[in-house]
Order: sequence, then structure tokens, then C-alpha cells
Amino acid sequence: MKHKVIVNHWEEICEDDSCYEYGTSIIVNGKELIREASIITALKAVLEEIGADVEIEETVESEKCCDSLRKKNLDY
Repeated sequence: MKHKVIVNHWEEICEDDSCYEYGTSIIVNGKELIREASIITALKAVLEEIGADVEIEETVESEKCCDSLRKKNLDY
């Protein structure tokens, strides 16, 4: 079965222009899975929705790269 995955970039402005929000939603086979997606949560949601059994490992390419990412305690 071929699955249809849509990566939808959206923005919303309050009626009085007092706020502005934007994000990315993930839609699989017509079902919105996530409204505000990071790359990891989006990937996990898509793979889970299509029934794929995978292990996702996030790495940092360089010791000097991405210190802020390494310092975060990310719970995926």
C-alpha cells in the first residue's frame, strides 16, 4: 500500500493582529497526526501510523556542533 504523507506549513494571525503563530503539521492518509511537529516527533508519528517497526537514533555529527542540542534532555 502506498501512503500519502503531507507536510503542511501553516500560519495563523489573530483577528486583531495581536498575535501570529506558525508551525508544521503532518497528515498521513488524510489524518492529521501532529499540529506542531519537530523532525523527530513527525518521523515517529508517520512511521507509527503506517505500522513500520523501526528504531530511531538521533546523533550529533561533530563534537563542536550543536552544543545546545546535546545539553538538552530530549525525551522522544
